[in-house]
Amino acid sequence: MNPASVALSGKGLTNLLRRGTSILRRYGLSAGKVDRELAQFADVLRRYGCSASFPVTSVALERHPETIKKYQAQGIEFAIHGYRHLDHSQLSRLEQQNQLALAKQIFDQAGISPKGFRGPYLRWGPDTLDTLRHLDLAYDSSQGLAWDVLDGNDTPAYRHVLGFYGALPADDYPSVPNLEDGLVRIPYSLPDDEALVERLDLESQAEMSALWLAILRRTYELGELFTVGLHPERTTLCMEPLTAVLGEAQSLAPPIWIARLDEIAAWWRDRFEATVEIEELGADRFHLTLSAPRGTSVLVRGFEVDAPTDPWAADYRQVGATVFTIRASKRPWIGLSPATSSQLTYFLRQQGYVVEVAPEPGYHTYHFDQPEFTIHDKRWVLTQIEETGHPLVRLGRWPNGARSALALTGDIDALTLWDYVLRFLGK
Repeated sequence: MNPASVALSGKGLTNLLRRGTSILRRYGLSAGKVDRELAQFADVLRRYGCSASFPVTSVALERHPETIKKYQAQGIEFAIHGYRHLDHSQLSRLEQQNQLALAKQIFDQAGISPKGFRGPYLRWGPDTLDTLRHLDLAYDSSQGLAWDVLDGNDTPAYRHVLGFYGALPADDYPSVPNLEDGLVRIPYSLPDDEALVERLDLESQAEMSALWLAILRRTYELGELFTVGLHPERTTLCMEPLTAVLGEAQSLAPPIWIARLDEIAAWWRDRFEATVEIEELGADRFHLTLSAPRGTSVLVRGFEVDAPTDPWAADYRQVGATVFTIRASKRPWIGLSPATSSQLTYFLRQQGYVVEVAPEPGYHTYHFDQPEFTIHDKRWVLTQIEETGHPLVRLGRWPNGARSALALTGDIDALTLWDYVLRFLGK
């Protein structure tokens, strides 16, 4: 858009410029391009040998296609962040269809094939998800999950924004992707950079680092996903927490899988198709054959295996074969009664558990007879399986023996001072 085309009085334009300049200065930037901070973020990624996913508004892409394509060429993923930075939960179905179709068209014209979406303000609705499916996008990363890492030191501003985002408590809801009618839903972890810098009363980057490291350690313990949210304009302000997380993530064994959102969505979808064929040999012996994507891990605990195994995490061992025989007094996987909810079956399979219908309990190390299953039951079910420690064979959630996953993301809705001004104008 040509600045001269904006119908705004000289005084109004001056006030908007001052507001935009104030925001940029707050983030430690000049009135120049956010490109400099983005370049610094990219330098960190190169140093640690990883990449990131940046949802970007299509108006920003349309104004700066060469800048975005420059970073795409460095292996960074760019996803849709709406056409403009609008609250999609407040748009009609038709408005969302028009906005997102136009957004995807601009990506296509720029030669960038978007795989996913994150709603501005982490806001979305059922019509949003249906529209994403219609556009054949692979994932959505708009659902916020709030981690209890503040030791009671939250603030009214932070509590307010959690409500506005519709964030769920991570203590109650697993931080893992979920395949919903063909769309992979990838959670977004809170507190993010905005909370660290603006909404929590933190006095140093060391305090910020402590919060993100606490999330990293918790997701590692649970085998779940930490989706870091760091808007590129705050790279300098959050440099210490960013490098602290990457440094610790790369020091752990079993490893943490550091991946882009499109890679996580593709893996989750492909690994869901894995199958384990079971042949009963008698005398408590079973022959297992795995058919799965390359990198799929087989984890076992509590019984003998006739194949090489290596210690993994907790009391699990990783099997170094895809065809092997086990000896166990009970079937070391999950039996489900015929009345059990299909949603529970679907959830367990997504987590990598081996399941089969079992009319009667007593033949499996775990048995569920649960006709009703909702999102609120997910954490409870996982706790029942993992904390009891009964013999079990399962597939790892993440590729190549990784215990948990980490995704670096950061939304982009402006690359220059003028972009900020136009955002305030709703352009």
